[in-house]
Amino acid sequence: MAEDENPHPDDWPTQARQSFLTAMWNMTLDEDAYTDGYPSWIESWLRGHGQDNVPGSASAAALQRILACGVDPDDLTDVVRQMQHDLVYNVCQLIDDPGLLGIGLDEDWSEQTDVRWELVAVRTARPTVRAAIDGLHSSLDDLDPSGRCGEPRGRPVPARLPGQPLHARLAVAHVRSGDRIQAINTWRKATGASLMEAKAAIDQLLDQSRQDPENSQQ
Repeated sequence: MAEDENPHPDDWPTQARQSFLTAMWNMTLDEDAYTDGYPSWIESWLRGHGQDNVPGSASAAALQRILACGVDPDDLTDVVRQMQHDLVYNVCQLIDDPGLLGIGLDEDWSEQTDVRWELVAVRTARPTVRAAIDGLHSSLDDLDPSGRCGEPRGRPVPARLPGQPLHARLAVAHVRSGDRIQAINTWRKATGASLMEAKAAIDQLLDQSRQDPENSQQ
């Protein structure tokens, strides 16, 4: 095989990398999911770790104490999601190259065993093909389902509008917080629309969201 010949002409390893990273993102909390006005992960955590309003674990009890202090549940969501992101990112760095984290394997152990980590994708169609997958940490944020590339969502919290892009959700959130000018600027910056086009698009989206009781809560 020539040196420049691609052993995987259909580039399935890239698809495998995207599939793995998408699965990692799917394991982080869904910041847009709410149950009875609360982030769903909080409701699920409390329901799954206790009965009759009595926490069944130290973690659930701690969460109840935090909420009892008046902490904004959305702030908790932002903190937890960022910590989950950082953990997944660091795991990706560990697989790609431990040196990226400023750490290394124990020298005596690594010299004796010659060990390193790697992610290997296996395509089971005959013949079975294996490919080492790298570049995990550098690709992770590109697949952020929020579209923010790993960045925090900031304030106001984007409105819950399933299927709408981030700029639309932010614009509606700005309007609901009383800042229509910022809403229009957000829309125009993202779309290049004129002032009148932005106003009309936002008003239409607001009308649609008012027809959905769940979306109108935020």
